Amino acid sequence: MTKQVTFLMCSPRGDKSASYSLGSYVTRLLEEKGIAQQSFKIYQIIKNSQKIDEMIKSIDGSDIIVLSSPLYIDGAPYMTIKLMDIITEKNNQGKLSKKDRLLFANSNAGYLEYYHNNIALRIYEQFAEKNGFTWAGGLPIGAAGTYAMYPIPEFLKMLEPLPEDDPRKEIYEKPTKIIDSVIKTAVDHLSKGERVPESELKKLEFIPMPLQAYVDSGNKNWIDTAESLGAKDKLRDKPYELKK
Repeated sequence: MTKQVTFLMCSPRGDKSASYSLGSYVTRLLEEKGIAQQSFKIYQIIKNSQKIDEMIKSIDGSDIIVLSSPLYIDGAPYMTIKLMDIITEKNNQGKLSKKDRLLFANSNAGYLEYYHNNIALRIYEQFAEKNGFTWAGGLPIGAAGTYAMYPIPEFLKMLEPLPEDDPRKEIYEKPTKIIDSVIKTAVDHLSKGERVPESELKKLEFIPMPLQAYVDSGNKNWIDTAESLGAKDKLRDKPYELKK
């Protein structure tokens, strides 16, 4: 019987999000191994009872669930929490049959530091255990905004022609290659019905660039955007401050 994966994409930013880019990369690689995919963008279905029933039916028939969510501050956002509440309620109502299912999660933060994702991943692990899913592991991705702009395979192709002494090799290519390798190894294990080894996931415990480089880049993007909108000289305005 053909295996099935259900992809639960929890970012309200849709296809432009890191959650979509990273999660869909996992499921695309699973599809290449012959595992059928059904995907659900949670912001589109969360208030639609018919769509929710379709999602529960998909989860019921799946061997693998891939949950991909952004991080808000240091925890799961509302949409992801609501999704877990819905699945738990439906499971308690007997809508999910007893079956071995793997839950594999991705938590991605805009912050540089991967460890901001740890609390959210622990929550997803507890959610898996509560609902009888097998926790297969989670990806803690820092500085994930890069992958909202550039899917991993395309980004690596863009970086490949750069000379070896280009700083972008160290800041972008090196960490992206690590993430790519971990995802591909994870997919190999998931496709065999196996948990992803903790030793593999720990390879993501790195900070991809110096903090100052991150701050400088953010400031430059902020200024460039303001300039493009003709607002560079208004960055320090306080339009909502009451005048005395």
